Amino acid sequence: MAKYLIIFFLTSIPIFAQPQEFILENDIYVGDTVHYQIELTEEDEHNLEVIDGDFYEDDTMPSFKIFNTTKENSKLKTSIIFYKPGNFRVPVSWTKNKDPKKSELNIVVKSQLLGNEPDIEDIEPPIVFSGPYFFRLFIILLITGVNVYLLYALYIYWKSKQKIVDAIWEKQPVFEEKTRRLHNIETYLQSDQILEKILAFKISEYMKETYSQKLGQNLLGRTDSEFLAQLFDKTHIKDSILRELRIYFRKTKYDNNLTEISKEKALTIWEKIKQDFEL
Repeated sequence: MAKYLIIFFLTSIPIFAQPQEFILENDIYVGDTVHYQIELTEEDEHNLEVIDGDFYEDDTMPSFKIFNTTKENSKLKTSIIFYKPGNFRVPVSWTKNKDPKKSELNIVVKSQLLGNEPDIEDIEPPIVFSGPYFFRLFIILLITGVNVYLLYALYIYWKSKQKIVDAIWEKQPVFEEKTRRLHNIETYLQSDQILEKILAFKISEYMKETYSQKLGQNLLGRTDSEFLAQLFDKTHIKDSILRELRIYFRKTKYDNNLTEISKEKALTIWEKIKQDFEL
């Protein structure tokens, strides 16, 4: 009987084979950096994907951030920093026999706060200002006035100097990150399998990178609602277009959406957003 059980166990291993995924850390707390790895083990598994950036469970603050991702064939490594306690799964996806698969590794993040911390003590009152009050006040105002005058004089001197710009040494603007994100979208549009959720994330990150350069401020850490609100305040884009994209991102990115779309539909979505937002 034992012989048959051993034979059954050995022949059953390939049937229930799962991708090898694990993290290097044991106890994980809020603010810790976790190193995650996954390796596909079967030939019919491919298209291993994960997206760098902040991930939100709501529109207030990110739950975690993924960065420093490296991918080699069927292996993927990435780093994750968690901002909240709870149970999380890394948004890694792949396909097996054209069926979408997701990570099943549960990561438990603990909080350093135990709930029994003492209340913050009252701040002591300011030190009594002893001595002749008006004399000390005069000295303080005199020193302040001298410092303000010196700073103003330095500002005038700096403004009066001519700035010589050497065209040979002048640095050219760098658009590497914007170009990389655009190339990432165009490459994904040529994939055999296109998930609408992943496409929406890629388009969202490219838009934030593009308008960060146009508006001269960092919009990459903003939520979709905050980002579109900035566009409403600082661009001529119609409110109806912004509202339509906000609803599309909310429905596509933050639901359990594994909808696969055709290349033609994906290209139509991308071309419309490019036209509406002048990308």
